[in-house]
Amino acid sequence: MNVRLVMCDLDGTLFTEEKKITLLSRETIAKLKQKGISFGIATGRPTDSVLRTLKVEQILSHVDVAVTNNGVTWVDLVNNVESKTYTMKMSSAVEIFSKLSDLNVSFAIYDERYLYTNKINDGIARLLGFHQFEPYICDITEVNKKEIHKFILSIDEADMHKLETLAKMFPTEEYHGFKTQSDLYEFVDRRVSKALAIDRYAKKCGYGLDQVMAFGDTSNDIAMLRDVGLGICMANGTEDAKIVSKDIALSNEEDGVARYLIEYFGII
Repeated sequence: MNVRLVMCDLDGTLFTEEKKITLLSRETIAKLKQKGISFGIATGRPTDSVLRTLKVEQILSHVDVAVTNNGVTWVDLVNNVESKTYTMKMSSAVEIFSKLSDLNVSFAIYDERYLYTNKINDGIARLLGFHQFEPYICDITEVNKKEIHKFILSIDEADMHKLETLAKMFPTEEYHGFKTQSDLYEFVDRRVSKALAIDRYAKKCGYGLDQVMAFGDTSNDIAMLRDVGLGICMANGTEDAKIVSKDIALSNEEDGVARYLIEYFGII
């Protein structure tokens, strides 16, 4: 396989459980770039937060493309151009939340500055800390937007199975959802996936998904892991992500991405 691009999820994949990148991973990515292979990030995090984090972790200069918001947005960092795939209707978010009224769930909607939510639970507090947003407590009907990037729900980890069961029963062609963390579930436009954004970037560069290697760990990575030429799930990944992958790497706590790249490309 002639790999032109390596794409990597952040949380649970490239990053350790402390949300950090190891020295081995940083050095391996730099050596990968020296071989003429592009490197990109594909994450559910919002764009500004991703770019800020990559700068802090000292790998921003090695990243050619950042797919953010689970594929709603992507940034060509070589040419400093941000693009969008498909946004979601705010009316869809209101519809979804109304169907989950029996669950003890908090919603999150981002903009450039605020995180709108009905109440702050552990998951929402973590998002506020990660992305450095200001909280704006309100009813979902008070969010004055027509379009949003994505709709996030936070629920106690013990009750996630209830949310997943209900969400999969929603009969709509406008949006779809997936678990992104043990206590977070997200909805985006039905057409959106990390794979879609990666495909658009790859085509812009003159190649296809068949020349892309990707690493991921959970449900929002499924389309990416399934559709690229070589999809690799982490050992700590969820079963649904492992099933669609062509190979398994060591866990994120064992430098799984770096060690796989070192062996595959003969990096010294």
